Amino acid sequence: MLLLLSFIAASSTATALTFFFCNGLSLWWLLPVWLGYYVAAVLLYVIWLFSALLMTPQTDTPSKRLKNFYHWCEVHTLSWVMAQLGIRKKLVGAERLPDTPFLFVCNHRSAFDPIATFALFKKTQMCFVGKPEVFQVPVLGAAMRRAGFFPIDRENPRNAVTAIKHGAEVITQQERCMGIYPEGTRSRTGDLLPFHGGSFKIAKLADCPVVVASIRYEKRRVLPGYKRVHLHVVDVMDTDYVKENNTAAMAARADHRIREDLEM
Repeated sequence: MLLLLSFIAASSTATALTFFFCNGLSLWWLLPVWLGYYVAAVLLYVIWLFSALLMTPQTDTPSKRLKNFYHWCEVHTLSWVMAQLGIRKKLVGAERLPDTPFLFVCNHRSAFDPIATFALFKKTQMCFVGKPEVFQVPVLGAAMRRAGFFPIDRENPRNAVTAIKHGAEVITQQERCMGIYPEGTRSRTGDLLPFHGGSFKIAKLADCPVVVASIRYEKRRVLPGYKRVHLHVVDVMDTDYVKENNTAAMAARADHRIREDLEM
């Protein structure tokens, strides 16, 4: 929203100045001129962000200031993109979120899930794990790494264990929240896939709470795409529960809470 308002303010100011200095300009040009400045403002922002991305060093352990910078850029950029697409978002149960860093688990419906969650949890420093191929996408992969995201290869047990340990370090040492999808891949049918208990090892190693959420989408009736994103915080497992229960029990509880909320 902040980025959207900034673009609107910049284009409106530039349009007002244009009409002030060009006295003979017809009012019929008002909308085209405003749209032109709006597009120019967006392009300048993209060029600035891309330049910043190229000039900052790429590392798997970015500094706190660098992560905060890219977190701000990504949150506001994603919110702007969602606004342009006419996508409205709704978060239910935010008051239940712990004050300390936590592990975030959720059902996986779409590749859009991390984007929606990131935009909804804009005040929460959160990063996600993702498939290795996503990090190979030009620009996007570099931006994700600089924001603290990291890949996990579930097909390689050794790499998966390393990623789980790194996820715990993100919570304990970097004091950031970790997001992971226990299904391992998105459900193309809408049904909940079996949860991988290994995902909850991050909480065991980090000795942190687990926030369980469900995500759903309301489709447009006329145009393609999504109209509203609903993210519900359905459960919070405190640290005592995490200590006293194994990962299988945690996965079963999360599965039950999500199914209950989605009425499966």
